[in-house]
Amino acid sequence: MTRSLEAATTRPDRREREAGVDLHGRVALVTGGGRGVGRLLARTLGEAGAAVALIARSSDELATTVEQIRDAGAVAAAASADVTDEIAVTAALAQLRAQLGPVDILINNAGINGPMGVMWETESAEWWRTLEVNLGGAFVLSRMLLPEMIAAGRKGRMVMCSSGHGTMVFKGTFAYDVSKAALNHFMRCAALELIEHGIRLNAADIGWTHTPGERRWFSEEEQDRLSRSIPIGRAAQADEIAAVIEFLLSDQASYVVGSLYTADGGFVLRPNPSL
Repeated sequence: MTRSLEAATTRPDRREREAGVDLHGRVALVTGGGRGVGRLLARTLGEAGAAVALIARSSDELATTVEQIRDAGAVAAAASADVTDEIAVTAALAQLRAQLGPVDILINNAGINGPMGVMWETESAEWWRTLEVNLGGAFVLSRMLLPEMIAAGRKGRMVMCSSGHGTMVFKGTFAYDVSKAALNHFMRCAALELIEHGIRLNAADIGWTHTPGERRWFSEEEQDRLSRSIPIGRAAQADEIAAVIEFLLSDQASYVVGSLYTADGGFVLRPNPSL
């Protein structure tokens, strides 16, 4: 058994598993960390001891996230880049490495909701942009970071932020649904390839969550209606989703590999799938 494979298959000490999430000495990169779930996730990782690296398009939003993390006593740095632009991402990663060191943890959170509309009404430009961000962005970051993780023998951890739209069919969100379904299978294929190098990859199937981004799409009345369609009776708070992703990164999830881990308040169980 190789050293990297041994690291992947060795069960963590029970005391380590019971101690909670401790990410001291780790560098965690969060894409789309300027707002919403990404921002709260970045803060959560900082509280767990990780040095937090951030990439997103808005430098102003990134500055706010970095300030919040530092105010809490953690270490953070950010670089502005479109995750689909390989040249910009290469420069951003170089900047972040110089400040924080090599990345151990990657959370591919950046994404766009995509155009609303059925397949035959979706413009080609909107279709390709949705796939480029939601799927291509994860590919770009993963392909750039993984070779150095593997070469260094680091026991890396990765999470893809997915959605119930990747497993269920909805009317009027064709491009978004297809992009998330593709992301789910991307995760499974890559997880099988990576685990022999000691790198665990999973995805979080994130349900309806109260974030500023979600509020842009729906009125208060529509949000109330959607909340009532969830068996638990409400949308998630961003910190609830951050806790699930933190678990997937922790040694408590040491036997979870290639899993689509659902946190949707029971939405997938609902008897009426007509939304």
